[in-house]
Amino acid sequence: MKKNILFQGLAGLAAWGCLSGLALVRFWAVLYGHLPGELILAAAVVLSGAAVLAVWKLGLAPRLLLPFGPTWKTALAGGAAFALGALLDTSYSMFDAGGMLIGTAPFRLACALGSGLMLSAVVLALCTALRQFGPLHLSCGKTMLVLILAVNILTALYSAGSATIYYWDSNIYWNSSTLLAGQPLDLAQVRLVLESVITSEYNYLLSWPISLVMRVLGTGRYVYNFVIANLYVLPALAGMLALGRRVRRGGVLLVCATPMLLYTALTGFVDVAAAGAGIWAFVIYTDERRPQWARGILTGALLTLVFLLRRYFFFFTVSFGLAALLALAVRRSQWKSFVALCASGAVCSLFFGQSFLVSQVLGGSYFDTYSAYNQGRWVDAVMLCRYFGWILMAAALAAVVWALLRRPKARYAALLTLVQPVLCLFLFTRVQSHGQQHLLLYLPALCAALALGLEALPQARPAKIGAWALSLCVLGSSFLPREQPSSPQEITTLSPLPTFTYVPPQREDIAQLVALRVYVDSLSAEEPRTAAIISSSFTFNSSIYDTTLRSVGIPEPESPKTSITYFATVDKRDGFSWNALTADYLIVADPVQYHLGADNQHLVTVLAGPVLEGTGIGTAYERLDVSFHLKDGVTVYIYERTRDITAEEYRAISDELTALYPEYAEQYRSPV
Repeated sequence: MKKNILFQGLAGLAAWGCLSGLALVRFWAVLYGHLPGELILAAAVVLSGAAVLAVWKLGLAPRLLLPFGPTWKTALAGGAAFALGALLDTSYSMFDAGGMLIGTAPFRLACALGSGLMLSAVVLALCTALRQFGPLHLSCGKTMLVLILAVNILTALYSAGSATIYYWDSNIYWNSSTLLAGQPLDLAQVRLVLESVITSEYNYLLSWPISLVMRVLGTGRYVYNFVIANLYVLPALAGMLALGRRVRRGGVLLVCATPMLLYTALTGFVDVAAAGAGIWAFVIYTDERRPQWARGILTGALLTLVFLLRRYFFFFTVSFGLAALLALAVRRSQWKSFVALCASGAVCSLFFGQSFLVSQVLGGSYFDTYSAYNQGRWVDAVMLCRYFGWILMAAALAAVVWALLRRPKARYAALLTLVQPVLCLFLFTRVQSHGQQHLLLYLPALCAALALGLEALPQARPAKIGAWALSLCVLGSSFLPREQPSSPQEITTLSPLPTFTYVPPQREDIAQLVALRVYVDSLSAEEPRTAAIISSSFTFNSSIYDTTLRSVGIPEPESPKTSITYFATVDKRDGFSWNALTADYLIVADPVQYHLGADNQHLVTVLAGPVLEGTGIGTAYERLDVSFHLKDGVTVYIYERTRDITAEEYRAISDELTALYPEYAEQYRSPV
């Protein structure tokens, strides 16, 4: 007995020391410069000690950290996680230690050991929760095989028939996956991926699995689409089957009713992986027959995963947690699941996502910075109807309300399912309007609501026929050939059924875009030249220019190749790109192109307007005798700089932007 107490005491002291090292570095990344180093150290030691004491007093270690009992299996799982956590610790990526004492080997070792201990505890707790939760016993093997076949056939047809240019978000992860596929596959790359989770908005967490397949099959768009469909869409479809498992063919009905999932993946958005994790969060948390602690722990981890995969899914995580709290109003007995959800989410979020939470959620002026993306509530409404249809959303709402009023056993899940998307919509629209990928925020709740409706349907044949009719109408509508709008502002009605189409996109001005790219590169035939693209619309922007050749399968030229100078385009979020004024050429679209409205993209208009008109700073440029005619009546011209930009012209741009946004004056300060 004494030996056991002595062993527990030594283990507690060791854990205290390791966690203090980790906490010190994590606190230092946030508090250094605001508090003295000695106070930060004291806070790390005290809070770590309090955490170890709480774990001991509550008896959490034997209850949560022994998934296979005190056996070699537990030791192996914990040891492997500890080694990985210590070896791949990225805590020091959050700040520059420089020559400070905290950057020396003893502190790095203590932090690494603390990181290993934390990852080991998280892994063991999740293993315990999984074993307690138990299997779902899904009898849908044949259905899943049919879905795999259907998804891959649709992916092949869509990819083979497409003739378009991929740009902006639909291209970012294709590029990063290709980048990783071209690098050595070693420990350094794994560390690069993990560090990106801490430092980057578009991190490599979803790109890395794609890059592993690309190493074998190539980096083309076909491969990219197939990998997203199989790695990220199919798990989400499996989650739908799990949600609808209590009704015969219920999962198939959910799949048919939500064709926007695969479509969003085929247009290049890996965000579907986060939506899939959200669906599984609903599957696990609403299964009240399972142990509450297990449900909460697993769901908390999933809610952390969703915003690590895609940052804007933080709105989903927050709204889910608040909805789970409000749902206790109808089922107070579920408080244990909520407590476990909060504890698991807090631990996982702070350990894996501290940098994001501090720098973007708690710090800065995130809401104001992204205000340019707020295009009004009408855009939100038309986007929701375009990808879901108001009939389907009305059916989901009716199903939830019916469950609340007439099905006492389902009220807890129904209230959660009703409140979560409403809160998410409210929070998200305080920042910006919805793009196509952002609608995935509501897919999990929509599926959960429809599943509740299927369970409440009477067994009479007409009810089942009605459910199938609605699902098939939604599915069929997505295959109708129709012209697609260039931007949401062009949509004037709220559609009862989805209006996107699986008919492969065709862009008729690809030849002109290729000719533009070839011509601009030819400008560097005799000597290297630089150019800047002053255009930001769905018709023409720098991303379209950059990916034109790759999108149509033309190899990038090795030389000559004109270097494109980066030009920022969104007010408040970006400062003015002064380097563009030293470029040899400006590539300007007429009329001036912007996608967020002229009032939100003065960075573009302040330069493009004078250049097209030949006034002010535009007198420094001469238009070349060449033009390229794109869709929607847009013409692209190339202007050669004939003289240096004067200091007065620099200051004129700075003064104009500063007058518009005085609080962002530093971003627009002239360098001369």
